[in-house]
Amino acid sequence: MLEEFIKHKTEILAVIENIETLTKEDIKTVGERLRMVREQLLSNSFNLVILGQFKRGKTTLINSLIGKEILPSSVVPLTSIVTILKYGEKIRCNIFMEDGSEKNVRIEELADFITEKGNPKNMRGVRCAHIEYSSPFLEKGMLLVDTPGVGSTFLHNTETTYEYLDHLDAALFLMSADVPISQVEKELLDTIKGSTQKIFFVLNKIDYLNPKEIEEIAAFNKHVLEEMGFTVNEIWPISAREALKAKTNNNDIQLSQSGLLNLEDALGRFLSLEKGKIVLNTAISKANRLISQVLSQIGIEKKTLESSEEELENRINTFHKLVANLNQDREDTAYLLKGESDKLCLKVEEMLKLFEEKEIPRIRKCLRNFFERNQDTKPTALRDEMQKVIKEEIIVGFDVFRKDSEGIISNSIQETFNRFTKRSNNIITEFKTAAEILFEVSMGQVEFSIELTNDNSFYYMVQEYTAPTDEEVKSVLRSFLPKSMSRKMVLNEMLERVDSDVGRNCGRVRYDLTSRIRKTIDYYSKQLKGFGNDLTAQIERAIQKGQERRKAGGESVMKELGLLAERNRKLEEQKESLAIVWNAINLTDAKSNQVKMAMM
Repeated sequence: MLEEFIKHKTEILAVIENIETLTKEDIKTVGERLRMVREQLLSNSFNLVILGQFKRGKTTLINSLIGKEILPSSVVPLTSIVTILKYGEKIRCNIFMEDGSEKNVRIEELADFITEKGNPKNMRGVRCAHIEYSSPFLEKGMLLVDTPGVGSTFLHNTETTYEYLDHLDAALFLMSADVPISQVEKELLDTIKGSTQKIFFVLNKIDYLNPKEIEEIAAFNKHVLEEMGFTVNEIWPISAREALKAKTNNNDIQLSQSGLLNLEDALGRFLSLEKGKIVLNTAISKANRLISQVLSQIGIEKKTLESSEEELENRINTFHKLVANLNQDREDTAYLLKGESDKLCLKVEEMLKLFEEKEIPRIRKCLRNFFERNQDTKPTALRDEMQKVIKEEIIVGFDVFRKDSEGIISNSIQETFNRFTKRSNNIITEFKTAAEILFEVSMGQVEFSIELTNDNSFYYMVQEYTAPTDEEVKSVLRSFLPKSMSRKMVLNEMLERVDSDVGRNCGRVRYDLTSRIRKTIDYYSKQLKGFGNDLTAQIERAIQKGQERRKAGGESVMKELGLLAERNRKLEEQKESLAIVWNAINLTDAKSNQVKMAMM
C-alpha cells in the first residue's frame, strides 16, 4: 500500500511540474496555487477542518483532541480567525498577516490575534495563525483547523470559514446535542458536499442529556442528513468539555464516559487506512481545477486571435455589456440590502416596544413584593435596597431579552444573507454562462460566499443613587413624616424610576442592536461589490493577450495560434494523466460499487 501511495504521489508531482512549465505566463494567478498543492503533497499533511455553527464547542473539541487547552475558548462566540495546529517538538505560534508579514508570538498572546475580544473585526489584519505543538494526535501529519462558527450575528472577515473549504481534505462537522440541526448548519453542509470525500458527524454536549435523549437527537439529525443526500454511517456522541477535563486531570473513567475515545479511534483508523488516498485525490482535484482555468483562458485568447476585426469588436462590446450588467446587478443588490437593514431595525423597535410594555409592570411588581416583605426596614435603607432590586431585575430581564432577540436577529440576518448570496451566485452563474457562449469556452464553477462572526460587547445603564444633596433634602422631609408615609414616598419614587431605567436601557439596546445590524449589512454589501471580479479579470487578461498578439501581424498570429493549440493539447494530456492516476487510486472502490450494483 505504501509503495502504491509513493508511486501515485510521484505521478501527480510530475503532472504538477508539467503544468508549471505550461503555465509560466500565468505564474501570478496559477503558480502560487500549484505551489500549495505541491507542498501539501510533499509534506503528506492532511487538513481536518472543524466546522459548525457558532457555540457548538469546536475550539474545546480541538483542545480535547490534543489534550491541552492551547486555544482560547469561551461561552460566547470567540474564534474569529482560521487557526491551524500542526505537530512540532516545541510550542510555537506564528501569526500570518494579510500584508504578507509574519509574527512569532507567545502562546499567551494568541487571544490578542485570533479572538473577537482581542482583535475586534480583525483590526490587526490577521490572515491566519499556525501553532506547533507536540501532540501524538498531530504527529502523523494531521493538521487541525479551527474555523469561526457560522451563523453568529455580526459580520467580521470576508469568506473566513467558506474560503478555507478549498483547503479541506476531511471535515469534522460538529453539532450540538441540546438543539436539532439548524437551517444555518444545513446551508454549510450543502456547501461542503463537493469539497471533501470524508465528513465525521459529531454530536457534542451530550453531558446535557440522558442516554435516551441523546439517542433521539442523534436519530433525528441522522434522518435530516440522509434526506440531504449524505451517507451517515455513524454520528459520534461526545462531551468535549468533559473530555478536556478528564485529560487535564488524568481521569480515565471520565474520559471514557465523554465519548471522545471512540471518536479518536475512528479518526485514527481513518488516518491509517484512508488518509493517503484522500490526500492524493484532493491534489488531483485541485490540479484539475487549475488546468480548467488555464484552458478557458487559452480558449478566449484563441477566439480573440481567430475572430475578424468586426467579430472581435462585437465580442468585446458584448463582454463589456455583460460586465456593465453585472455591475448594475451589484448596485441593485446593495440597494435592496439597505431595505433589508431598515426592516431588521424596525423589527428591533417592535420587539423592544413589546418588551418594555411587559418589563415595567414586572419590575414594579417585584418592588411592591419587596416592599411588603420588608415592613420593618427604615425608609433610607429601604430606598437603597429597592435601588438594588431595580438594578438586579433590569440585568435579569435585559439579559434574557438580548439573548432571545439576538437569536431572532441572527437567524434573520443569516436568512437574508443566504438569500442574497444565492441571488449573487445566480447572477455570477448567468454572467459565466453568457461569457462561455460568447467565447465558446468552458469555465470552472465560481461562487460567492461570506461568513459571519460575533461582536458581543454590551453594558447596562441603571440609575444609581441620586446626588447627595437631593437625597439629603428628601431625607430631611421624610424625617418629619410618619414612617409609613416616608416608606410610601420611597416606594412611589422607586416605581417612577423603573420607567426611566427601563426606558434608558431600551434606548441603549436599540442603539446597540441597530448599529450592529447596519454595520453587518453594510460590510456584507461592500463584499458583494467585489464578487465576480476574479472571473472578469481572468477574461480581460486573455482578451488583452490576444489583442497584443494581433498587433504583431498575421504571421505572428498564426504562430501564436499554433503555440496555443500545442499548449492546449499538452494541458489536456495532463488532465488525462490525472484521470488515469485517479482511476488507479479509486479502482478498488469502483469495482466494489459495480459488484454492489450487480447484486441490486
